[in-house]
Amino acid sequence: MSMKKSLIGVSTAGFIVLQILLPTITEASTTVKSNIITHYVNASDPYPGHVIKYGDRGPEVRKVQNQLNKNNVPISVDGIFGSITLKKVKEFQMRRHLNTDGIVGPSTWTALYQTEFPYPGHVIKIGDRGIYVTRIQARLNDAGGSIKVDGIFGLKTQVKVKEFQKKFGLQVDGIVGPETWDILFNYQE
Repeated sequence: MSMKKSLIGVSTAGFIVLQILLPTITEASTTVKSNIITHYVNASDPYPGHVIKYGDRGPEVRKVQNQLNKNNVPISVDGIFGSITLKKVKEFQMRRHLNTDGIVGPSTWTALYQTEFPYPGHVIKIGDRGIYVTRIQARLNDAGGSIKVDGIFGLKTQVKVKEFQKKFGLQVDGIVGPETWDILFNYQE
């Protein structure tokens, strides 16, 4: 009889603990899902249904300017699509191999929100190791390379980076800086 009472007591205690922890577990799960969505899914504001171009003003221009900043094309966010915004949109379009017309239509809008692997904020070069090198190696293989994905930036990785840089008209230095990263992770064949 005491074993039965003990089992019921332990079951009740477990149920109470589960009730206490369930909201925390659910919140943590939501946070993790939220972080995954933020960093690995092309989350975006829906396309407004019309082009955004030179002379426009307002919140849609601000969105474009904010997304340019997130894509390593620095610009002041003022909501005015003037000559500087025009120049920066063209720069972005050129990097992504889009029609370089300076007009934000559906293709440019979508590309602005494709930041699956944001630039880590530092160059990655020979001798480096880790997840960024692994991502670079995998992406180089997607682009036609055939190197071992081991997370070690060695001579073979450097050669493939140089080949990629040459193919896309970048400075051929074998170092993955913001421009090389941007094209490597965001170009579409």
